[in-house]
Amino acid sequence: MDLPNARRAMSSGTAIGVVVVLLIATATVGYFSVVPGVQITSLQNQVTSLQNSLNQANQTISTLHNQSANTSKVLPLVPHPGAMIHTGWVVIAPVGSGDYAIAVHAEGLEPPSMGGYIVEGAQRTTAMNVVPVGANATASEFDAGTDGVGNYWTVIMENPTTSFESIELLYLPGMNMTQATLVASVSLG
Repeated sequence: MDLPNARRAMSSGTAIGVVVVLLIATATVGYFSVVPGVQITSLQNQVTSLQNSLNQANQTISTLHNQSANTSKVLPLVPHPGAMIHTGWVVIAPVGSGDYAIAVHAEGLEPPSMGGYIVEGAQRTTAMNVVPVGANATASEFDAGTDGVGNYWTVIMENPTTSFESIELLYLPGMNMTQATLVASVSLG
């Protein structure tokens, strides 16, 4: 047996084994140092994508809320028992710059020789204050025609559905506020 050749073969085999072990160790360390980084980056991208989707959903909800608040509403007046009215409705419509038009149409009202009408709003407060929807009482009054049809409209500087709980139509015999009688109303929700 040739000892120098055996040592050389053993040295070469050992060297190859060491090199293979080092290559496996380097590959393993390299793999585990790169793969978690890729996984972390992938997770960060997924989180960012979910956040963007959530922001878009919130914007869509906000837009839909604004659109629903800024659409015209036609609401039927509910007659008060015994009142002289057979048809009526309230129209609320945005007119721009945060202003809203309120229009009231009613049929079957008393003729002007008997008295007039006032449109009021029940404010959304605990005291349930009722106030004219126009700038003042005079700006909220109207007379029905001789045919019993009455129309009223005004523009206010706020959304009536957020300021008023209801809109009420009151009859003023002889235009006397102390004898005001509820004719019809509509809840604004």
